[in-house]
Amino acid sequence: MSLEKHERTIRQMFATFTDFTSDISGLSNFMTTDYRQFVDGQEMTLDDFRTHTTALRSGLRKLDISIQHLICAGDSAATVHFARATRHSGEHSLIKVIAFYRFRGARICLVDELTHVIEGHYEDKALGSLQ
Repeated sequence: MSLEKHERTIRQMFATFTDFTSDISGLSNFMTTDYRQFVDGQEMTLDDFRTHTTALRSGLRKLDISIQHLICAGDSAATVHFARATRHSGEHSLIKVIAFYRFRGARICLVDELTHVIEGHYEDKALGSLQ
């Protein structure tokens, strides 16, 4: 699998994740069935990630992801990106995310990330693993 394909997978996954009009089941195209995600120490399965996506879509008006750095090596990748969340009330949050990805073939099988709230409320730290 070429490194460019891993970068494209990450970018397309974020585009689907932040497109609140897209079908959540489409996220499964980017992840293995045994997908695991760790956010600030909390573990999520693929089903948990779908629940997380549904919760974000119901609780937010908009979510934008801006990738600042992305590096791919072998079956791994890493990003530093910012998530800007807009609530239905109009309040904004800005969260810096440092994430490590592991691929199996063309799909993501693991994400391990740490989040840091730049703007917003302390409770916004929970947005990364909201259920």
